[in-house]
Amino acid sequence: MFNKILCAIDGAAITERILLYAMHFGKKEGAIVHIVHAYQLPDYYVAQDGFEELANAYRAVAKGVIDDAKEFLEEVGLQVTGEAIEGPPAQVVLEEADRIGADLILVGHRNPKDVTEMLLGSVSQQILNQSRIPVLVIP
Repeated sequence: MFNKILCAIDGAAITERILLYAMHFGKKEGAIVHIVHAYQLPDYYVAQDGFEELANAYRAVAKGVIDDAKEFLEEVGLQVTGEAIEGPPAQVVLEEADRIGADLILVGHRNPKDVTEMLLGSVSQQILNQSRIPVLVIP
């Protein structure tokens, strides 16, 4: 049923639960798991000295999030790919799902962190609203 599963992670505590679901579905379905970590650079610092070092630090942390997740899933025998991609998280996840031909998206859900997120919707809500494939939201 699921040949390619996109697993959207952000490195927060929910990531462990998402990876457990990815492991379960990946083993049960014999699927390839593609891990995606979307991150956004704080562009309001772009004109400041040291911005490039900050950007490099963000990239390094994002790569570490992907590497750790890949290692975990590879240790249990899954075929895993992964990418850290700069951009708006929901957009990145949806574009990456289209690019790889994903059959399922796994994404976490957290409580809204501020009024803006409550009014505009969380990343998981945006993915649910716009996805053309099944989405499993992990609480």
